[in-house]
Amino acid sequence: VDILMGIPGAEFAEAWHRRKDVDFDGLSVAFISRIDLINAKRAAGRPQDLIDADTLSQVDDTA
Repeated sequence: VDILMGIPGAEFAEAWHRRKDVDFDGLSVAFISRIDLINAKRAAGRPQDLIDADTLSQVDDTA
């Protein structure tokens, strides 16, 4: 689990609005949205982050 105080490429208020809340046995856990994760990985610019961003951008999350 990563808990970050700030993420380059993601503004908190906007990212919080787009968060994905997931219920784990009655506990609601907030996750960064796919688009904000992609933007953050691109902003980081590390080789693996760029690969991850490209892979995530190809995922169909409508299912």
